[in-house]
Amino acid sequence: MNIQWIPRPQHVTQYGGVMTLCGDPVLRQDGSLPPEGYTVTLRGGTATLTYADDGGKYYALQTLARLRQPDGSYPCLAVEDAPQYAYRAFMVDSARHLQTVGELKAVIEAAAALRFNYFHWHLTDDQGWRIESTVFPQLNEIGSFRAEDGFGNKDGRRYGGYFTKDEIRDIVAFCAERQITVIPEVDMPGHTVALMAAFPQLSCTGKVTAVSTKIGIHKDILCAGNEETFETVFRILDEVCDLFPGELFHIGGDEAPKLRWADCEKCKARLRAEGLSGFEQLQGYFTNRVAAYLKTKGKRAVTWNESLKSGTLDNDVVVCNWMDKANDCVRRANSGGKVIEEDFFHYYLDYPYGMTPLKKTYTFDPMRKGLTAEGRNNIIGVEAPLWTEFVRDFDRFCYMMFPRLMAVAERGWTAPALLDYKSFTERAKAMLPALEACGVTAAPAGDWDPRGPARLRSLHAHRRAVFHANRTDRRTDDA
Repeated sequence: MNIQWIPRPQHVTQYGGVMTLCGDPVLRQDGSLPPEGYTVTLRGGTATLTYADDGGKYYALQTLARLRQPDGSYPCLAVEDAPQYAYRAFMVDSARHLQTVGELKAVIEAAAALRFNYFHWHLTDDQGWRIESTVFPQLNEIGSFRAEDGFGNKDGRRYGGYFTKDEIRDIVAFCAERQITVIPEVDMPGHTVALMAAFPQLSCTGKVTAVSTKIGIHKDILCAGNEETFETVFRILDEVCDLFPGELFHIGGDEAPKLRWADCEKCKARLRAEGLSGFEQLQGYFTNRVAAYLKTKGKRAVTWNESLKSGTLDNDVVVCNWMDKANDCVRRANSGGKVIEEDFFHYYLDYPYGMTPLKKTYTFDPMRKGLTAEGRNNIIGVEAPLWTEFVRDFDRFCYMMFPRLMAVAERGWTAPALLDYKSFTERAKAMLPALEACGVTAAPAGDWDPRGPARLRSLHAHRRAVFHANRTDRRTDDA
């Protein structure tokens, strides 16, 4: 049998012929298998499924279902499989543009078919607060709505909304049934204009601001010298933690200009009181304090790689490497810290195929130069984000995400020796109907790897992206 799956299984033994199952599958747990590992053996009319844990059991049953032929028979073979990386994630930005619960479930269903095991849910930013709060209703009354859609679309109509706690619990439960853990992201100290619109006193100026309708980096960030900032943040975290049972909790930490802090007497007083050498270390203080509080809730903080600039980040904090020009993440991994690879130039799904063609995504190697043996072990996985400033509807959402998410799925699961782009594209086309059954429609195959004039546009788009990236503004898409 030619197995047309993504991700590609690690090992398949063909016995030849077909069979009909004579009874229910035999299920056996084997703790000696690697995490999420499993074997499926089909021989002599019996299906034997051996698995390491709940994840392995889920993937074993998924494999058995895929092997069933239209006439009800099964090929005689054995599949031995386990993931290359423990962490395989997709990220959805619901702060800039909202998705419905049904749309998110369609994407989650497709991601489960591709064997992703984490859903990073970006729920707060300058342009909107998307989590229901019964502790602070003003977060929703003020922070969840902006004056217009924004991002160049000046339609004059108020835009916004949020996910109720029941909707969030529904999504979390839906993911758990598919062995996917949800990681919420509550951004801080930057990307907090929506939060400060509801709580002006948490900014350095204390001035009332509106929820942003613009893209880019905003100079107003949470005041690190104001004790009320931490009191409020901790109460927010109490409420949000109750909705997400997983261990990991993302607290942002990227794109936080220090202009306001440099002019703020409270921030300067905090810097002196803590004996800090500068405002990057003040962000380190802020992040470590929030991470320490999350530990008391049984959570482990995750941040973007800018948090490493302080040189003081708690080594227990997991770091997402999206753009690290100083190689801080390599040093972090080499010294024992855990790192997730989600490279801007390869894994950011909101950029056009001309800039990030499918092959470019597929061939990216998360193991960066300079990693020691220990460092390689500390690259725990891969993640592909979809930022939604310019992704206003679900058709566009699916077009940008698929099939590039399929490429990240294979890199996250399959051993490097088995990676083959030609085989991947053939299997990707074969798997499209299964994804459509989940409710998502991929970009047409002709758009996956543009050539000719489209390639020239790609180079131009790439230059613009580099320009914006050098300004540390990762979320500007000129295409």
